[in-house]
Amino acid sequence: SWPLVLIAIALGLASALIQFVMNWAQRVVDPSRAAIIYAGEPVWAGIIGRIAGERLPIIALFGGALVVLGVLVSELKIKLPIRK
Repeated sequence: SWPLVLIAIALGLASALIQFVMNWAQRVVDPSRAAIIYAGEPVWAGIIGRIAGERLPIIALFGGALVVLGVLVSELKIKLPIRK
């Protein structure tokens, strides 16, 4: 049907635009900041999903929090004292 075709084309164009903006932003933003921004993506997806009516079990929320925490910890720059 035509509405389905139009929706598919619109989603394809939106995806292409999103990829274009992401590629542009990766050249402008430093890598550690980009990693933190990408770590926030599942958080926003969870918030939008919750607003839309999706209910996640507590174990799924805990797992998502661990993934985000892992990305944030991997970006920490801890300087340890050098021992000789």
